[in-house]
Parts: sequence; C-alpha cells; structure tokens
Amino acid sequence: MANDPVRSIMSIKMLRSIAARYLICLISFGVIISFGQIGASAQDQDESAPPPIKLLSKTERTQLAEKHETKDRTFLTLQLMETRLHSAEKFRTDENYSLMYAELGGFHALMDDGLKFLLLNSGEGRKLGTLKKFEITLRGFVPRLEALRRDLPLNFDPYIKQLILDVGDAREKAMQPFFSDTVISNNFQ
Repeated sequence: MANDPVRSIMSIKMLRSIAARYLICLISFGVIISFGQIGASAQDQDESAPPPIKLLSKTERTQLAEKHETKDRTFLTLQLMETRLHSAEKFRTDENYSLMYAELGGFHALMDDGLKFLLLNSGEGRKLGTLKKFEITLRGFVPRLEALRRDLPLNFDPYIKQLILDVGDAREKAMQPFFSDTVISNNFQ
C-alpha cells in the first residue's frame, strides 16, 4: 500500500507534464496560424501598381516618321528618351508617381521602337556605329533608373525592376549584330 501513493503522485506528475506539452503545442500552433494570417493580410495590402502603357505620343511618332536616315532617327530617339527620363525624374522629386509612371512607359516605348528600327536597318559599318551609340547611351540610363527606383514606394518597384532588365536586354540585342557571321567572314582560305 505504500507504493500506491507514490505511484499516484508519479502518475499525476506525468499527466501534468503531458498536459503541459499539449498546451505548449497548442499555443505554438495558434501563434503560427496567427502569423500566417498577418503575413497574408500584409501581402494583400502590398499590391503592386500595374505597369504603364508603352505608348509613343503623337508628336513623337510624327517626329520619328520624318527621320529616314538611321543616324538621325537614332539621335532623335535617344534625345526623346532623355527627355522622358528627365521628366520622370522631375515627377519623382515632386512625388507625382502616376505621371512619372506614364513617362517611363513612353521611355520604354521609345526604347523598343528605336531598337526595332535599328535592328531592321543595321548591317553596314555606319549603321553598326549607330547601334553602338544606342547601346552606350542605354548603359548610361541604367544608373538613373536605379536612382529613380531607390526612393519609390514599394508598389512601383516591380515595373522599374523589369524596365531595368528590359534595358539590359535591349543593350544585348543591340550588340548582337557585332558578333554575327555577316560582320567578319569566317573564310580563312
């Protein structure tokens, strides 16, 4: 009979430790679920702004249509891109993000149009020079786009990141004609 009180005390201690373990597991599970809901609600609130429309203005289209020489059109395209980027920088300092976004959409459209025109009309030595000028100028735009991105609200970040990647892709496409078989012949005979 002396063992019965000891056993009952040991079984009570075991039950308490098991109950404590279950309670800790239950509390941990509740904390994990609540953090998951907080994270999900934070993701719902962090909607990114839709990308701007890549569109040339009517005056830009007419100015570009008037230029038939590759060098002149490239120079005008780069000048218009510079103007758009300068305006976007001004709107960022004024914290007018919707107009800044519209200017970046125009910048993107000018870049795509200029690259398309150059790739269709490249091949000769002088035209390769304009591709080189285009690529070098695009390289100079990247740090300015990074500076724009640095101080923006997070919902504008995805498009600017994508634009920077697209500028890199455009630079790469502008350099491809320099490394094709038509630039230097492979005949060594």
